[in-house]
Amino acid sequence: MKKTIIIAVLSTLLAACGVPAETTDQPDTGTAAAAESTTSTTTPATTTSTTEAPPSAQDLEPGWVGPQLLQSDVPRVLAQQWEAAENRSWCSALYPANTADLGAGAEIRSANFGGGWGVAWDLPDGPGRLPTGEYCADCGRGAYGVAGTGGLAWGDEAERWPTTAEMSDGSKVGFGFEGDASPDSGAPLLAYLLVKDEGCNYNVWSFLGEQHLLDLLGQLRMVQGLQGTPTQWQSEIPAPDPVALGDAPWDQPALPLSVVPSVAEDEWAEAGSPESCPMLYFADLGDAGGAAIRNATNAGEMLAAWDLGGGPGHNGDGTPCDDCGRGVIGLGTFQGSSYSAPVAYTWTDGSEARLRTGPNSYGVEAFVRVAGFSCDYWLWSHLGDEHLLYLMSQLRRVENKP
Repeated sequence: MKKTIIIAVLSTLLAACGVPAETTDQPDTGTAAAAESTTSTTTPATTTSTTEAPPSAQDLEPGWVGPQLLQSDVPRVLAQQWEAAENRSWCSALYPANTADLGAGAEIRSANFGGGWGVAWDLPDGPGRLPTGEYCADCGRGAYGVAGTGGLAWGDEAERWPTTAEMSDGSKVGFGFEGDASPDSGAPLLAYLLVKDEGCNYNVWSFLGEQHLLDLLGQLRMVQGLQGTPTQWQSEIPAPDPVALGDAPWDQPALPLSVVPSVAEDEWAEAGSPESCPMLYFADLGDAGGAAIRNATNAGEMLAAWDLGGGPGHNGDGTPCDDCGRGVIGLGTFQGSSYSAPVAYTWTDGSEARLRTGPNSYGVEAFVRVAGFSCDYWLWSHLGDEHLLYLMSQLRRVENKP
């Protein structure tokens, strides 16, 4: 069993991709903690199977390469969730072959994962999660489940967990206690499963222990008619050469502090005015001109968002909207980022920008690393790639700030 110890885990990351979360607009993070709806169907009651020696992650076989399940053999709720998911074209549905072996009296229901799909099983009793998201010792709610999250997988997500393994087909799995909690916290074991030729990061969780999680993982199968197109992980796609953008915009004359809204200045102060990051602000908002700035908390960092009266944005729960205009753009710091996407843009001072690709709650995103400073600047725009590029060109230093 391979053990990978992660020395420092940033709790504000979107779980799979190393991306910070705008916590006042907290999106579905694609973890087992996602909100779950109440639609349910019942699986047969039976006794959970046991083995004399629990298997290890290294023993897992990729059951999804074998015969597929028939749609008639799986609950309709799975098909309903998958058919409604934004990621269905590149994230096939997975379902356990023998649900009766996983829990006595379990009831399946939908589990909401922004942009993706999910199903959870409730048990009559035992550990689980309350509707508030708190762990419970004997409610049995959401005792285990499977989901295909909405962001495109990079390919190394499983490696952030202490226990990892690679399977014979090239698929990868890693698991540990959700949120890196202690074993006595009541947290479930959460696995990130990267299935070869599937573009999403599957989340598989269980409150019932390691063997139960491994049993669940080992039972997962494809379902006829609920399959997407084979999709490479982002790390498998050759990166184009970065685009040179010339002189860095932050080397232009600094903005006077008087033109910076107090919201941005206050956010900087609340973040502890990090000396590792000079304060940057937009000289112009372009197509987002007239948007109203507000604070958008990201623990220990500066983060601001802007709202328009209409147009694309994201709702308070992080789901994209066509005409709410909420969070249309954003700007913040992100210190110690480990985001590993290829460099997309460079400047003559040695600074560089990486883009977050694929569907997500914040439109298109960039992580700008200014040369000589150990932090990134997180920018997003719901107004498209060209607008995001324009925003990067408008980043300026602020007078009298680090």
